[in-house]
Amino acid sequence: TVHLGRAQCPGKVGQATVTQVNAGKRPSLFCISLMLPFGNELSLIRSQLAQGAGIFKCNAYSVISNKPLELTPGPPTRILADAIPGSLHCNFGGEYNTALNSEIFYRVWQRVFEDGCYLLHEWTVKVDADAVFLAERLREDVAPREPNDMIYLNNCDEGLHGPIEVISHAGMKTFKRGLQHCHGALEHEWMSYGEDVWLRRCLGLLGVNRVDDYPHMLREKACQPYQYPMPCSNGAVAFHPLKTPQEYFQCLQQAGG
Repeated sequence: TVHLGRAQCPGKVGQATVTQVNAGKRPSLFCISLMLPFGNELSLIRSQLAQGAGIFKCNAYSVISNKPLELTPGPPTRILADAIPGSLHCNFGGEYNTALNSEIFYRVWQRVFEDGCYLLHEWTVKVDADAVFLAERLREDVAPREPNDMIYLNNCDEGLHGPIEVISHAGMKTFKRGLQHCHGALEHEWMSYGEDVWLRRCLGLLGVNRVDDYPHMLREKACQPYQYPMPCSNGAVAFHPLKTPQEYFQCLQQAGG
């Protein structure tokens, strides 16, 4: 049996049971990662899946790439990345010399909205492949929040940063309705900023409210308190960047995950 590394919704043909491992946990999380077909991200995602770590502790997950790369041979199930059309290469530039990847993530969000699995869950979470992510800490963080409020969680004093992006159920429905509006209104900025700036500006245009949740949500050098994430022992939901499986699981162990 072969399944794509996408979150199969109940009722869809070929439902991958692996995506339902944590189906009963609340609040429910639908988690996605974009995986580059080159560099270290394939080994990172494969090792996370093998250990049931990161996004694989969410209620459902989707691993997106532009090639149907094998994430696990099984048993019980061979799982491949869910391939979207087009290149995942991008230039670096702008004021902070960041990855100019807004167009790539526009295509990623298109696929998420096509699948529709986000509609079955209270929160949608985009996580970078090299970000150590503790799903249970996020569940604790969002438990008192209302998923039917149009909100996203801001993880940095500088504004939303890309390693972890958390959007409520109502926020995702508004984002879907306004995706094309954001495309037209913000496309001129694609060669100046990365996808996190594009996303926070898009959500702002659409009236999805920012709720500050830093520094608890994310520890990385670009955000307060401006320190390298290791040792990962401060109780954060996510730590970034951890570029190798060895670093990743050392950080995860320090975090108690």
